[in-house]
Amino acid sequence: MNFKHASKWTILTIVLSFISEVLTKRNTLKCEGGENLKYLWGDALSDSPDCLGPNDMPYPTAAIERSLKINQWGGNHRTGRSQKSTIDPFITRKALMRAHELSNGNEEALISRTGKAAYMSSTNACTGTPSRLCKTRYNTTAPMYGVSLTSGQPVTIVQKFPDLLQQVVFEVCETKECDVVRGECTQTYVPYLFLVIPLGPVTLTGQDYVLVESGCVCRPKYASQTVQDSNPIPAIPVL
Repeated sequence: MNFKHASKWTILTIVLSFISEVLTKRNTLKCEGGENLKYLWGDALSDSPDCLGPNDMPYPTAAIERSLKINQWGGNHRTGRSQKSTIDPFITRKALMRAHELSNGNEEALISRTGKAAYMSSTNACTGTPSRLCKTRYNTTAPMYGVSLTSGQPVTIVQKFPDLLQQVVFEVCETKECDVVRGECTQTYVPYLFLVIPLGPVTLTGQDYVLVESGCVCRPKYASQTVQDSNPIPAIPVL
């Protein structure tokens, strides 16, 4: 009887441990921000600080905070001054978006933001011609993980809200076929240099390149490879 009683308690303990483990994993979500980018995932502005990375381990928030306190990455991190000099991440986001719109001549977006709806550019007089051959959408992200362009391995991108946020603008294709011209819309990328730490127990820090979606170009059917479609690796300086 005692043996049977002990066996029941052992089975019950195993079942409860299994349920606890399942619930813990369910409550800890994957880092899924960043809108399904190819080489980046996680967004420090939307994901949980302890979301799970590609190795199913929580984002190393505590390790990053310790590194900031001991001034591992340089700069002045004394509490009093850092609070005064820190720029609101959402102000930075707006500035990045506006800069991207200006660099791409997105007059329509700028008109809607400034409220000058009565203004019309002469270049929009021909309403039947699209300004771009491929439709895109763009936004900002503060990625938590990325794929190193130099090693091909996942790396942790250092993010500490709100003191140290590495935000970037991405622009992705929304269509596969070009407007007007018969051809294929091809995603382009640009290498960004991030402050990163490798996955796992290693705590060495450094900088590494990660590709970020930068736009969409129309490649006409039967056309040869263009400069925009070429491999970006040869143009990257050695770290």
